[in-house]
Amino acid sequence: MIHTIPAGIVCGAVLGVLSGLGSRLVLKKFLNSADKVFYSVFVAGFFCRLALLIAAVCLLRREKYIIIILFAVSFILLQTAFEAFPLKHGPKTNT
Repeated sequence: MIHTIPAGIVCGAVLGVLSGLGSRLVLKKFLNSADKVFYSVFVAGFFCRLALLIAAVCLLRREKYIIIILFAVSFILLQTAFEAFPLKHGPKTNT
């Protein structure tokens, strides 16, 4: 699968960007909903992203540990950057 360190970082980054963008789109859709709905979507998305990370690491279980660690770190960092940071200011409203 992924046999080099740069390939592990790039694959983790690509998967993290896709996961983060998908999560951002879903959260943005429910941003103006009731708190109960928004937080239930947030928690469900958290578990989906965690399951995606676990599945990816399971697929890499035969690779070297450094590749797995760098894959996971780049996945988590870019996922967080593309998901959480653009949403931190809340919805835009015209007043």
